[in-house]
Amino acid sequence: MAFDLGQMMEQMMGSIGGNSGSSSNGGGDSSKGVVYDVAIVGYGPAGGVMATLLAEKHGLNVCIIDPNLEKRWIPNYGVWVEEWEALDKDLQIGLGDCLDLTWDVTDSFFGGSHGVPADERCRTNRAYARVSRDKMQANLKARLSAAGVRKIKGRVDAKTVEHSAEGTTMCLDDGQQINCRLVVDSSGHFSELVERVGEHNPGVQIAYGVEVEVKDGHAPYDENAMLFMDYRTDYVDKSELSEEESKELDGTPTFLYAMPMGEAPNGRRRIFFEETSLVARPPISFDLCKERLYRRMKHHGIEITKVMDEEFCYIPMGGSMPVLTQRVVALGGASGLVHAATGYMHVRMLAASGGVARAIASELKKGGPGASEAAARRAYQALWPSKAKLQRDFHVFGGEFLMAQQAPVLRGFFNGFFKLPISVWAGFLSGYPNLPYNELHQTWQGRFGFGLQFFFKLAPAVQFQLALAGALSGWQYGLIAAVSPLAAVEDAKDLKFDSEVEAIRSAAATAASAAGEGGDSDDQGDSDDRGKVSGKGEGGVADATKELVAV
Repeated sequence: MAFDLGQMMEQMMGSIGGNSGSSSNGGGDSSKGVVYDVAIVGYGPAGGVMATLLAEKHGLNVCIIDPNLEKRWIPNYGVWVEEWEALDKDLQIGLGDCLDLTWDVTDSFFGGSHGVPADERCRTNRAYARVSRDKMQANLKARLSAAGVRKIKGRVDAKTVEHSAEGTTMCLDDGQQINCRLVVDSSGHFSELVERVGEHNPGVQIAYGVEVEVKDGHAPYDENAMLFMDYRTDYVDKSELSEEESKELDGTPTFLYAMPMGEAPNGRRRIFFEETSLVARPPISFDLCKERLYRRMKHHGIEITKVMDEEFCYIPMGGSMPVLTQRVVALGGASGLVHAATGYMHVRMLAASGGVARAIASELKKGGPGASEAAARRAYQALWPSKAKLQRDFHVFGGEFLMAQQAPVLRGFFNGFFKLPISVWAGFLSGYPNLPYNELHQTWQGRFGFGLQFFFKLAPAVQFQLALAGALSGWQYGLIAAVSPLAAVEDAKDLKFDSEVEAIRSAAATAASAAGEGGDSDDQGDSDDRGKVSGKGEGGVADATKELVAV
């Protein structure tokens, strides 16, 4: 067999000591036998962040695969400034330069039920921001280029994905073969590569958004505040509705979310409005959200003079988890990271990314038999430790409760929620390790205390509905284990994790040894040699060179 020794050594040194420029010089051509450390499927924020961390911070040889590499990222992301600053400090990838607009306060309106006046404003003194998708995309693009990440245009054919002891091979829709030690799937909610546990039947958040210019501002809303939620239904005169329409208004609740964006060049005010169905199964229609948004505008006398952009947001929430023992590592929408009661995912993905990247890099750099499988297991352990899984169960129950309620109950629910101290409710909204205030929710005692404190902030009618849901479905959706000593059963699994990874490596070493003793075919020898090169750790460069020369 013939090998390009120079190119193989360049790839090997990249895996050991850093990227070494191999991919920026056109590396990754499978016809030349190049093996990537990590192939990332999907170039959205999750894929871009993970590729940046693995290549820039850990020196791995990375490629990123997407059929639309240069497509502008679509969603608008809203974040709490406190969380964004914490992530910027943790990840060190320039997130602080990616905010577009900030507001010092947020407003909500939950009046019209449970004795709360319709015009009562709930103000939160916690800064909110809009992420500039363009700044973030440009920032990551520059970092990926500097780190030597190879971008490959194409779509992975899920039927061609094959795992071996050395790594994974897969083909793109144009027939190109990709060889890598590990696959990270960041292709989104509808991944074809990630296996899930059981039936996947999530609720769905639907939102219709529109960035507009308005004639005279957007009163009665404050020009200097971000509008977080307006759950009122008084924008419709129910006497003008049919019985069916009136029932739908309360039975299919939506709320308005709005970001004042300052003055346009022509002197008009720019606003981003979004009418949102928090979570429903089945999802409501975009048309209904759009109709309600414009009815609100008309009711408040807000005159839209120009539509600059539209957004159609579809976010599956809850549903089943990925199988945590599989070889494809999920991140982003494919990983179950969406907060099952709020729809937030962007900051949760960022909060998970640093630990997942460290786990992957640590195991791949150790090398040796079983490195690829061990890296996948470590990545999932970093993504979903027991404390995060238990919090997710708590959120899933919350999402199921919310999607079953009518508008009056939701108004009472959130009116009570935001009467809690910020340190208490903020931890529930973040709901993931490494985010501010989350430590108050990471134990069953903390979650139980939160639930008890929250319960007594609610109107009696809402208390009744919440207690009923807990009694009827608390066990089904994991609530009971999340807020009781039963959580210790899940926590105990983490204590056994290191031994599980060692067992993976031990079994792989035994299999490799057996194959080495008994494998005498040319094909087997080729497979073993490629595994030795891609599996090298911090030492053994000279030995690897001898092996290649001998072949």
